[in-house]
Amino acid sequence: MKQKRDRYEMHKYWGKKPSNYLQTIIKRYSKEGDTLLDPFSGYGVFCSEAYILNRNIIANDLNPIANFINVQLLEKEVDLKLLQSVWQVIKAEFAPYNADWYNWEHNGQKVELIAVLRDKNDIPIKCKFKALGDAKARVVDISSNEAQAYLQFEKDQVITDWFPTTKLIQNSRISAKEGMRVSDLFTKRTLACHARLLALIERHSSGRERDLLKLAFTANLANCSKLLPPIRSRGAMAPGAWMTGFYIGPTYLENNVLHYFENRFSKILKGKEDYLSQFGNNGEFDFNPTKYQNYYKTFQNDA
Repeated sequence: MKQKRDRYEMHKYWGKKPSNYLQTIIKRYSKEGDTLLDPFSGYGVFCSEAYILNRNIIANDLNPIANFINVQLLEKEVDLKLLQSVWQVIKAEFAPYNADWYNWEHNGQKVELIAVLRDKNDIPIKCKFKALGDAKARVVDISSNEAQAYLQFEKDQVITDWFPTTKLIQNSRISAKEGMRVSDLFTKRTLACHARLLALIERHSSGRERDLLKLAFTANLANCSKLLPPIRSRGAMAPGAWMTGFYIGPTYLENNVLHYFENRFSKILKGKEDYLSQFGNNGEFDFNPTKYQNYYKTFQNDA
C-alpha cells in the first residue's frame, strides 16, 4: 500500500503522516461510530482516514489554513464536473492577462516564459521558455538589454486588482524583516497575476467550487513567490522546496502563475476523485450515502 495518495497531495502542507500506518492505529483503538479528536490536525490525514473508516471526527488546529484544508479534504458533496466547468470560464478570461505578463521575445521569436531566475536585486538572469511548436522547454541566459526591457515592462504596469499589503510581524528567526509586507514576497509580475486570478475566482465561482479553487490558489502562492530557490546541483533552473519562513535567497525562481496553477488544480481534482472513491462517489453532486452517516467538525483553538 503506497503511503502517498492523491488525496494528500492537494496542498503542500508540511508534516503529513503515512496514511497506511494511521489506518492501522485507528482500526486497533476505535470502532465505527466512535468520535475521534485530533487536536493538531494539520493537513488532516488522520481525520480523513478516520472519516473514511466511518468514525466521527473533531479536528482542531491553530492555523486557519490547516482548518480550511481539512474542510476541503473531508467534504463529500462535491460536483467535480461543475468545478472543471467553472475553471474553464475563469481560465478563458485569465489566460490572456497572464500571457501579457509571460509572453516574451527571444531572438525575434515570440515565446512563453515558464520560469525566470532572478537575483536578490530582482534582476532576471536566466529563463526557461517554450516556443510555439517546441516539444521541450529551453533554458537561455538573459542579456543585459533583455533584462532592462523585462524590468521596464514591469515598471510600466499598474496592478488594478486587490492584493494584500499587510505588514509581517518582525521576526529574525523566520527572516521577517522590519517593514516587510506580504506583497514583498512576490514580484510585480506574480503579484499582478495572482491578484487577477483571485478576483476572477471571486467573480465566477461560489460555494464548494470557490473553496476548492481557493485551495488550489493558496497551494500555488509559495510556488510562484520569491521564496522558491533553485537547487544548484540540479541546474540553475531546477526548483527547490519553498521556504517555510520568509527567507529570500541570493537567487529565486519566478514561475508562470497560470502554468503552475493548472498543475495545482489538477492535483485538487485527482485528490478529490481519490477521496470520493473511498465512499463510492463518482464526483457528481447527487451523492447521498446511506452507509456513511458520520460527521466532522473543525475548530481553531490553541490546544
